[in-house]
Amino acid sequence: MREMSLAGKVALVMGVEHPTGRAVAVALAEAGADVACVATSTRREAEVAANSCANEAWAIGRRALALGLDPLDEAQVRSAVDRTVRELGGLDVLVNAHDLPCAEPFEETDPRHWRRVLDGNLTAVYLAVRAAGKVMLAQGRGRIVNVVPLMAERGLANAAAYCAAKAGVLNLTRALALEWARRGVAINALGCGWTEGEGLAQDEETRAQLERYLPYRRLARPDELAGAALYLASDAADFITGQVIWVEGGALSHV
Repeated sequence: MREMSLAGKVALVMGVEHPTGRAVAVALAEAGADVACVATSTRREAEVAANSCANEAWAIGRRALALGLDPLDEAQVRSAVDRTVRELGGLDVLVNAHDLPCAEPFEETDPRHWRRVLDGNLTAVYLAVRAAGKVMLAQGRGRIVNVVPLMAERGLANAAAYCAAKAGVLNLTRALALEWARRGVAINALGCGWTEGEGLAQDEETRAQLERYLPYRRLARPDELAGAALYLASDAADFITGQVIWVEGGALSHV
């Protein structure tokens, strides 16, 4: 169990305005990490969510930061990493839980919207990994966990841009795992099934359809994903890189 402890570690979680991101941030704090809780939006409600997440970490007895930023502004992303290192004392774990859903027929996806979906889901992860990676490579250790949905692995009608972007995150994870393994930085993905309060599941009619599709006949709870993220962030996963741990309720077992 000592290998699952994050005592003395510092984590930065991007996307705490989403239920999965928040659940992961709280789980890392419960395991002993100090946590920078970053909302990947400058909207007021996202910043409120970041503050609420940080307050929950403080209540557990951990130090925490609450930040809101534009995830496509490279300077803001670098500043968040620098502030985490300066105020919390380092950076050992990065979790990317960015998510910008998109559901529309491909022929209605104009180039501007295509770029927006790819930037929000893929370029934002690239910028976060690049900024955090500089710190981790310099110190010779680090863990990066990229959260991806089922559509990173399987296609879905009327979601071509979203599927392409998330598949890009998955293969970015695999490629960087090869580049950085011998430099002490492990990069893995947490593959999520349909989760309460996330993406398509926010629509009641769609939620009912998804529940009928899943063997468990229910969606995942955000806290059910957090344990896998904690494992990948911990020393227990020391020899794992470039992999995906799927927590998807059997969805990928369908033909």
